[in-house]
Amino acid sequence: MSTTTAPRTQQISDAARLVRYACQPRRKPLGDADYHELVERYRSSPAFREVVDAIAEGMTLNVITAHSEEGLRVSAVTGGLFAFKLADLPAKMRDPKDRLVYGLIHVAIAAHAYPTAADLEEETIKRVSVKEIDAFVRHLIHRLREEAEDDAGLLPAAAAAQAAWNAYDALSPHRLTKTGQLAASSSLGRIKAVLDWLVGQGYAQQARALGPLEYRLLNSFRLQVAGAAALPAFQKITDVRRQQIADTDPHPAAAEEN
Repeated sequence: MSTTTAPRTQQISDAARLVRYACQPRRKPLGDADYHELVERYRSSPAFREVVDAIAEGMTLNVITAHSEEGLRVSAVTGGLFAFKLADLPAKMRDPKDRLVYGLIHVAIAAHAYPTAADLEEETIKRVSVKEIDAFVRHLIHRLREEAEDDAGLLPAAAAAQAAWNAYDALSPHRLTKTGQLAASSSLGRIKAVLDWLVGQGYAQQARALGPLEYRLLNSFRLQVAGAAALPAFQKITDVRRQQIADTDPHPAAAEEN
C-alpha cells in the first residue's frame, strides 16, 4: 500500500467502524474510548463526516445526529437493508389482534413525553411511568370518542382507530398472574412490554430507583419521535396531551432530567 493511500484507507476504516457502532443502539460513547473519539471526530472534522455519511448512505441509513453521550444516531431508509420490519417486533406484538394496541401505546408514549415542538428540540431525558401512560391512553380514548360525536350521534371513526380504542378499553389495567406478577394481557403489562422493548433498542432505560414501573426516555428516542412529528396521528394525540396538561396544571413542571 502506498504512503498516499494509507491515510485515506484508514479514514474509511474508521468511518465504517463508527457506522457499525451506530448500528448497535445500546452501545454508548461513555466508557468506550474508541467510540467517543470517533464521534468527536465526526463532530469536528468535515472531511471525516463526509466519509461517514457516504458509508451510511451506501448502507441505506440516514445520519440523524452525532451526540457526545448518545453516539451516532441513524435511521433506516424505507425499504433499505436496516428498515424496520414487523418480524423485528417480539412475537407477542406481531399478533394482528394486538398490533393496533401496541401501536397506540407507542404513539401515546411519544406524545405524552413530547407534546410540543420545544420538547422535541430540548436535549432532556424524560421520565415516564407505566401508570401515567395508561391513564393518558384512557383519557385519549375518551376525548377522541367525544370528538367523534355530533348532534346526530356517534360518527364512524376510522376502522383501525376504533378497533384500537375498543381493544385497549377492554383491557383490565391491573390484572395479575397467579404468582402476583403484572399480567402481560393487562393494559399496564402491554405498556411495560413496549417500554421494555424500547430499552432493548437503546431508546430508554429502566429507572428502578424511582419504582418498578418507571422509565427514562433517552435523547435517541426523542430524535426518532422528531422524525415522525409531522404525521397527522401524532399531531392529533399531542393536541389532546397539551389540552390535558392545560386542564390539570396551567404551569406544569416537565418530568425531565438534565
